[in-house]
Amino acid sequence: MHRLFLIAAATMALGACKAETPSDPLELLGTDTEWTVTDISGAPVPAEVKVTILRPAAGTIAGSSGCNRYTGSAKTVDGRIEIGPLVGTRMMCPEPQMQAETAFLMTIEKTTGLRESGGVLEFTDSAGDVVLKASK
Repeated sequence: MHRLFLIAAATMALGACKAETPSDPLELLGTDTEWTVTDISGAPVPAEVKVTILRPAAGTIAGSSGCNRYTGSAKTVDGRIEIGPLVGTRMMCPEPQMQAETAFLMTIEKTTGLRESGGVLEFTDSAGDVVLKASK
């Protein structure tokens, strides 16, 4: 009987250690937490360029797309993330910033999933491929 109790207690303890996945993957962004995009479609974001993602409130995202500021809708429908349309300012910047911005804006709207892996957010497309990586 004592042995059965120990096995049950160990099983419950292990179950408590398991990370819970939020029902809305956008909750991984948090609210008012700025994430810095480090990788776009497998390529690192240049050190002199800052691309960010922020969820100021449920249903929206905002940030810097490398040169300009953007905002738009972000929601979860049937377990899949839908981002966009996005709107932004229209300034011109040096070429590295403009290239990163174009790549980011083309890629972020392809996002359908979000997962956390070792403190890094991975944005995935419909095939499950990682299209963006971001960290705090």
